[in-house]
Amino acid sequence: MYHGDDEPTEVLHIYVVREVVTPPLLPIVLSVLALSVFLTFGALSPIQQPVARAVIRVPAVPLTIQTFTAQATIIPTGIKVYPATTAHGILTITNGSVISQMLPAELTFISSSGISVMTDAAVFVPAGNANGYGWAQVRAHAVTSGHGGNLSPYSINSVVGSSIYVRNTSSLYGGRDSYSVKYVSSLDKQRALLQARGILLNKSSGLHYPCSESRPRITGVIEITWRCQFVNYHIPAFYHVTAARLSGKNLIIDVWFIPRPARTWVK
Repeated sequence: MYHGDDEPTEVLHIYVVREVVTPPLLPIVLSVLALSVFLTFGALSPIQQPVARAVIRVPAVPLTIQTFTAQATIIPTGIKVYPATTAHGILTITNGSVISQMLPAELTFISSSGISVMTDAAVFVPAGNANGYGWAQVRAHAVTSGHGGNLSPYSINSVVGSSIYVRNTSSLYGGRDSYSVKYVSSLDKQRALLQARGILLNKSSGLHYPCSESRPRITGVIEITWRCQFVNYHIPAFYHVTAARLSGKNLIIDVWFIPRPARTWVK
C-alpha cells in the first residue's frame, strides 16, 4: 500500500445569521385600530332578531261598571253694571199774591245742601184769597244722579218773585249711586263643566265604552257623575301591545312579536 505525503488541511467554520428586518409601524397601528373598532361595534350592536308587527281583533271582555264623581267650583266672571238713578219727589208751591202765576217746566231750585232740583212740568199756581194762599204741586227731580239727591223734607225753601214760595214738604227719594255685581254667566258654567270632565277623564283612564253622564247639579259648584263600562282582553303572551281601541264589541290591537324561525325540510 502506498502512502503519500499528507497535505495540510484547512478547517472552515460557517455560521448562518438571520438578518433582522424591522417592520414598519403604520400597518400595525392601523390593524390594531381596525380590530378595536370591529370589537366595539360588535359589543354595542348585538344581533337583533327580526320583529314582525300585526293588527289583531279580539273580543272585548266586559268588567264591572264603575262610577266616578267630580266637582268644580263655578267662578263668576260676568259683571252687570247698574247705573246711578235720580231722586224724585213733589214740590209744593204757594202763592200769596192775588194774581195767579204760571211757572214753566225745568225751573231749578237749590237745596240747603247745594243739590239742584228741577221741575218736570209747567205748573199753574192759583191766586191767594181770603181763605188763604193759593197752592199747587209739581213733580221734580234732582239734577245730579246718585244718592246725594235724596233730600229730607224742607231741604228746598225758595222764593220766586215776591209771593211764590217753593218747598219740598216730603222727601225726595230713589237716588242711588251706580254699582256693579258679579254673576255666573253661561260661560262660567261651561268652564266649570269642562274642568269637572277633565278630572273624570283622569279618574276613568283605561279601556271602556263611552261613559254615561248624569245631569250636572249646579249650585256654587258643578257636580257630575260618570258610569263607565270597562273591558279587558286576552291575547297570547308573546304579543307585545302598542295600542288598543274599541270597535263595537271587539278590540283592535296593534302588536309586535318575534316570529318563530321557519323550518325548511330537505331531502
